[in-house]
Amino acid sequence: MKRVQFNHYGGAHEMYMGEYQLPQLKRDEVQVRVKAAAINPLDWKQRQGSMKLLMGSAFPKGIGSDFSGIVEAVGKDVSNIKVGDDVFGTMDVKKPGAFAEVLVTASRYVTKKPSHLSFTEAACLPIPVQTAWAAMYLKARVSDNSRILINGCTGAVGSMAVQLALAKGARVAGTCSQASMLNARLAGVDPVFNYADDEYRHSIEPFDVIFDTAGTLDVGNGLSMLKPKGVFIDINPTPKRMIRGLLSRRYKLVFATMATQHLPEIAALAAQGVLKSVIGLEAPFSDAVATITAVEKGQRVQGRVVLSL
Repeated sequence: MKRVQFNHYGGAHEMYMGEYQLPQLKRDEVQVRVKAAAINPLDWKQRQGSMKLLMGSAFPKGIGSDFSGIVEAVGKDVSNIKVGDDVFGTMDVKKPGAFAEVLVTASRYVTKKPSHLSFTEAACLPIPVQTAWAAMYLKARVSDNSRILINGCTGAVGSMAVQLALAKGARVAGTCSQASMLNARLAGVDPVFNYADDEYRHSIEPFDVIFDTAGTLDVGNGLSMLKPKGVFIDINPTPKRMIRGLLSRRYKLVFATMATQHLPEIAALAAQGVLKSVIGLEAPFSDAVATITAVEKGQRVQGRVVLSL
C-alpha cells in the first residue's frame, strides 16, 4: 500500500510517497479504501511537530486526517457501518494517515456518506464542520436570537460556521479578504467586512458570539466587541490562550475532536443540503506531495483542495 509519510518532524521536504503495511484490524476499527482526502492546516502542523507529545517518536508516520471511501473490512465489535458502505470520516489526531490508498481508523470516527454527495464533497466535511459545530452548537449554543461575527467567514471552518449559524436563524456578520467579500454575501453573511481594515470594529453593535477561525483577531479587540454575556471563541491553541480559555467565562477554545460524536448529524445536514463544501482544486493522489507542499506554502485557491484516488 502507498501513502504520504515522513520519517522526521519538520518541513514539507520530509514528506514522501512510500510503501506501508496496514496495521492489524482491532475489534472497534474499520478498513477503508480511500476515494478522496481533503487537505487541512492540521496536516502540516502535525508533520512539523506541533503535536509531537501526542504523536510520539515512532516513524514513519502517515499524514492527512479527512477522507471518504468504501469500507473493506470491519472489526467484530463494529455495528454502525458494514463492508461495502460508502463512508466519510477522520483519523485519530495521534495517528494521522488519510493520504493513503487504504487506511484503518476507529469506527467512531466514520459515518455513512449521503448518497447524493460525491466522495470529494464528503471528504471536505469532518474537521471543518466538527470545529464549527463545537463552536456554534456546543460553546455558543446559537439561536435565532444570536448575533454572530465570524472572522474568516469564507475559509474552510468559517464557511461551515456560517452555514450552521444560519440554519439556526442567527444573524451572521463576517470578515474576509476583499476578494472573497462577494462570495460571503452570497452565502448569507451581512454585513461583510474586509479584515485588512479593522476600523469596522469601532462602529458596529456588540455581538453575542465572535468566532475567530483565522487566528488573526486580537483577543482584547474581540472581547471589546462583545455584549456583557457574550463569548469569544478561538481555534488557535497557544499555551497562553489555552490557560486563558480555562480561566475565562468569555473566552473559549474549540477543537474538532469535541464534536466527533456528531458526525452522523453532520451527514444528515449535508444530506438535507444545509452544509455544502466549495471545491477549489482536485488533484490526483500521485501529485499528493507537491499539492500539499503548494497549499502549505500559501497557494491561493478559492475553496478546498482535495486529493482524489
